[in-house]
Amino acid sequence: MVDDEIITLKITRKLLTENGYDVDIASGSSEAMKLLGSQKYDMVIVDITMPTISGFDLIQLMQSFDYNAPVIFLSNNDNEWTIEEAYNIGAKRFVSKEKEFNFLPAIVREILAEV
Repeated sequence: MVDDEIITLKITRKLLTENGYDVDIASGSSEAMKLLGSQKYDMVIVDITMPTISGFDLIQLMQSFDYNAPVIFLSNNDNEWTIEEAYNIGAKRFVSKEKEFNFLPAIVREILAEV
């Protein structure tokens, strides 16, 4: 899970851990790249709007290194353009923090069952 908001990281990790998932967190893209460089993840959940490197740029960087874990964008930035761009970049799912956050464990389960 990559997000620049520490509270979001903690709440998301708690929600997913309570549902049986192991979750590593990164408070930014550079920290995320260190984690991604040291191990393989089944999935990457990332916010879009972050300082220095956006979630979109992070995913494109991962793709340039052939890191092909499925991606969920978890964001408050849920306008039509952002959602479309998330899917164009290759996200498996876009999840609105405000509207769909409580469904995240089920969404993760669904995507992991597909791969």
